[in-house]
Amino acid sequence: MNERAHILVIDDDPLIRLVVTSALQAGGFTTSEAVSGEEGLLKFKKTGAHAVLLDVLMPAGMDGFATCAELRSLPDGQHIPVLMMTGLEDIESIQQAFEAGATDFITKPINIPLLSYRIRYMLRASLTTRRLLESEQRLHRLAYFDSLTELPNRQFFKENLQRLISSADRQNMKLGVLFLDLDGFKRINDTLGHHLGDLVLQATSERLRNSIRTRDELLCVDTPQDNPTLARLGGDEFTVLLSMIKRKEDVAGVAERLRMNLNQPLIIGDHELYMATSIGIAIYPDDGAYAEELLKNADLAMYYAKRGGGNNYQYFTTRMSEIALQRLNLENHLRKAIELNELELHYQPQLDIGKGEFCALEALIRWKCQALGPLAPNDFIPVAEETGLIVNIGEWVLRQACQQAKKLRDDGVPLSRMAVNVSAIQFLHKGFPLLVKKILAETGLEPAVLELELTESVLVNEEEIVLNVLQSLKEIGVELAIDDFGTGYSSLSRLKSFPIDRLKIDRSFMHNIEQDPDNAAIVIAIIAMAESMNMKVIAEGVETDNQLSFLSKKRCTEAQGYLLSKPLPSAEIAKFLLKEFSSRVRAAM
Repeated sequence: MNERAHILVIDDDPLIRLVVTSALQAGGFTTSEAVSGEEGLLKFKKTGAHAVLLDVLMPAGMDGFATCAELRSLPDGQHIPVLMMTGLEDIESIQQAFEAGATDFITKPINIPLLSYRIRYMLRASLTTRRLLESEQRLHRLAYFDSLTELPNRQFFKENLQRLISSADRQNMKLGVLFLDLDGFKRINDTLGHHLGDLVLQATSERLRNSIRTRDELLCVDTPQDNPTLARLGGDEFTVLLSMIKRKEDVAGVAERLRMNLNQPLIIGDHELYMATSIGIAIYPDDGAYAEELLKNADLAMYYAKRGGGNNYQYFTTRMSEIALQRLNLENHLRKAIELNELELHYQPQLDIGKGEFCALEALIRWKCQALGPLAPNDFIPVAEETGLIVNIGEWVLRQACQQAKKLRDDGVPLSRMAVNVSAIQFLHKGFPLLVKKILAETGLEPAVLELELTESVLVNEEEIVLNVLQSLKEIGVELAIDDFGTGYSSLSRLKSFPIDRLKIDRSFMHNIEQDPDNAAIVIAIIAMAESMNMKVIAEGVETDNQLSFLSKKRCTEAQGYLLSKPLPSAEIAKFLLKEFSSRVRAAM
């Protein structure tokens, strides 16, 4: 307790004021006086007080009951201890004093020696109460607000949304929930550090605040000031709540405005950053009757916006939900595919065009799901990558392909190379080069026989990280190829700095190559570039003799496609290669 606490004494009797203030000052308090309720309130507003000693009966102006009630209505007067002095001893007067907001009361004539102790007790009790209130406020803040952006959090947003759902239901109005996710935020966080990532989130939240404050007549956004319309759910996910909208189409205007505002360059320190945003929209009551359901469906719509290339918005549809359930079902089965032995590899031969000999194989995964039937890689590989299952599946593929290559070579089958596809997630997974080295040691396959096919998307990641992984793989002795070359975004300046052995021309460029001058020009350019950089070239999707003849004339190194052979299961690939080898031997005799 503060021994120099300031006590405001309000009493119209000068003698009582003199006696009371003298006793309080002798007890170590400082005092000020007022002769009426009106004057007391003015002094409290001007100088404040730690406690108020207030007479009940003051004939002129406000009495003590009215003064106490008015004091409690002031922002700084809600929790101030008020000791009322009264000559009234009836229960009704005491009850009226407490109803007006009194902390305690003391009867007249006042026991002066007891007064200082009563004041000290009230101050201690008030201090404890304030500390409890502050603690409750801190706990409430922690429970309902995000500490980084100071926005409401997921829990607050859900509870507020559920309240507004009840109101919208009574008024037969709609609500709009927008789920926002920043495109490329993880790259910024990983590249520039979490501190700068936090600054990006704070700047984004401020931009969203300003966007929500902006109103226009097109948007019927009628949200009271005390209802938070904006929240951060966690990470780089935000939500916006539009209450009492008339038409679901109005929400698109808000989504577009948010997207455009967040697209503006963001200057943080020495960095100029460009952010894009994917937004999902769910409407009450069309897309859900409860807060959790609306959030889930808006999140799902955001996922579709992001899959569509990002930097756009999507309304939720029931078809999205059906596809999501199908995807979840596929994911659950995929998690068990390895242990149930449902995965298998097929192998497509690759032809050395100059020698006219099959020199290599590409391992291609297939999935014969017991519950869903046969599934092509395009049906399940994207799910495996999004869920992280690709890491375990990729390891299984790599081990199986190496075992098969070792067996074929041990059986006398002429095989110089086994190509295995590696996803960007698998390639960048911690310890990937060590895994390759371990599998080669386990299977006994010579490193030079293994070729890892990477997509161009791998190369657009942090250059130093990618280069370190590639160099580690080259130190092991494996070959490296870029798959589907020409369809990605890798720059030639980056490509020449990486230790790549082979480029695979994407099958899309082989279509109608004899008559399509654009495709022909692209293929010729890739072959010429590879020659200048001392790389070999293999063309995928070769389906006609004319395509193979074209590639031969342009000095393409190798070819692969249905003209030569479809992908074959392991039981047939050895027969195919041995048959081709025997044919060459007979032709040479």
